[in-house]
Amino acid sequence: MSVKSPHRFLQMEPVTVAQVDEPIDVAEVLRYLGYPAEYTPSGSVAEMLEHWIDQAKRAASPRAVYVVLPVIHKDKRSLIVDTSSGEIEFSGAIGSFLGVSELIVAFIATAGPSIVDLASDLLSQGDDLAALIVNSVGAERAEAAETEAVRQACDPVSDIGFAATLPYSPGYCGMKLTEQQKLFSIFGNQTAGVRLHESCLMTPIKSVSGLVGLGPSELVRIEGTPCDRCELKSCNMRR
Repeated sequence: MSVKSPHRFLQMEPVTVAQVDEPIDVAEVLRYLGYPAEYTPSGSVAEMLEHWIDQAKRAASPRAVYVVLPVIHKDKRSLIVDTSSGEIEFSGAIGSFLGVSELIVAFIATAGPSIVDLASDLLSQGDDLAALIVNSVGAERAEAAETEAVRQACDPVSDIGFAATLPYSPGYCGMKLTEQQKLFSIFGNQTAGVRLHESCLMTPIKSVSGLVGLGPSELVRIEGTPCDRCELKSCNMRR
């Protein structure tokens, strides 16, 4: 196998990310809360945000699990990867998100159950705003766990000039939510404590899963992102 072959970076068995050291991105929390990018909280709002962000941080236990798999076949609407238990075909807007990929990072990431419990307790007490802040931190912590998993998978392949695409998740942008079943099947019982239900929803609810492509950085740059081609310029999830 060539020294530059991407296949030497395969991780066919699940790799666990047990700790996420990245500090909370307050700007990202504010984005989840619906504030515009230029907003700077002040006064009592800033105090409340600081308090509940700190409480949510204490409750969160972000972690993730990932694999790095070879792409066997891909076209505009499907992608086949090889896994430790055989080939799996994913369907969706593959060409827009993962078209330049030679490797696929499949991941499951979560903020953990305690932060969800905290938000639920606050809701039951009628403190809707505090619950909203805690839930926003939960979303940010799950995303931070995802980012750490992708970073660990991507850093080694940068040596051969590879870069990562945006994540592509079941339930978004043309990929059916039922594709979750295929994704979870890759991990067996090593799912970072995340459970997939018959509805294809996950618990803890502040969890994310998806696919990230790894391919030649120049091709990733030229391809851009689906966000570049989307006309909804005001989208809060725009990258």
